[in-house]
Amino acid sequence: MAEHAAYFRPPGLDGIEALHARFVEHRYRPHSHPTWTVAVVERGAARFTVDERAERADRGELFVLEPEAVHTGMAAVPEGWQYKVLYVDPELLPAWGESDAAGPRAARWTVFRDRALRDALLRAHGALAQGPTGLAVDEALLAAVAGLRPHLLPGPAEPRRGRPEHAAVRRAAAHLREHWAEPVRLAELSTVAGLSRFELVRRFRGQMGLTPHAFQTNLRIERARALLAAGEPPAAVAAGCGFADQPHLTRVFRQAVGITPGRYARATSFKTAGRPGAILPPWPSPTSTPRSPSSSATISRSGSD
Repeated sequence: MAEHAAYFRPPGLDGIEALHARFVEHRYRPHSHPTWTVAVVERGAARFTVDERAERADRGELFVLEPEAVHTGMAAVPEGWQYKVLYVDPELLPAWGESDAAGPRAARWTVFRDRALRDALLRAHGALAQGPTGLAVDEALLAAVAGLRPHLLPGPAEPRRGRPEHAAVRRAAAHLREHWAEPVRLAELSTVAGLSRFELVRRFRGQMGLTPHAFQTNLRIERARALLAAGEPPAAVAAGCGFADQPHLTRVFRQAVGITPGRYARATSFKTAGRPGAILPPWPSPTSTPRSPSSSATISRSGSD
């Protein structure tokens, strides 16, 4: 069965992006986003790790990932999974609510069911796919974000993995953020951190959820996204973001974002990869029986209030 992915970056709605995809063989590398990741599984099932915790989302279920949460993603059943994802800038929540308080940074749970929120998200995705942007899209997105708010906790997220932060790791991460596009050797990073190479990699992964190399790659991908969205050609982005060449950028970018840099650059709310509406092909008959959707009550599968 062919895989398909369409990306939407609606003009005039900074801080909102969306992905509509069907994957079977595709596997996301460990990565993170600076945004909230809010997904609806429409068909099949996906399994993934979030900060080294195993999760699974089946048909009709939603999952929410906090900003900067390190996660993977792959099929949980032979037919793969079809889903729609909304990426929301965390600053939009207090801005849209016209609140001076800091926006939420923690989720109450990861995988759950909420029929009202699911339907609101699907309406928002439908509006994005049909475009162009206007009041219909704005109101649909506002309703979806409003439905998301009860599933979020006020204040900052708690430290992940339950381990205290290490000053040496902070120094190493700061060095990588400063030199994100440059070749950085482990010996150099070890000197900055004041740890042996073995200890640095162990502590860095324990605190950040990624090895130093994966962390730097994540930084490069996020910068590449910004440049592509601004209209820079993929070849120039590859050269400017520390990738060996354009094929290297394409391979790494797709492993984290789900589509190629070229398709990401062309994404709009009403035309994606030259296909109006970005309609997915028909889904085959499933080989597994997903759980039936619940009522409008919210059921947590990964935590509690």
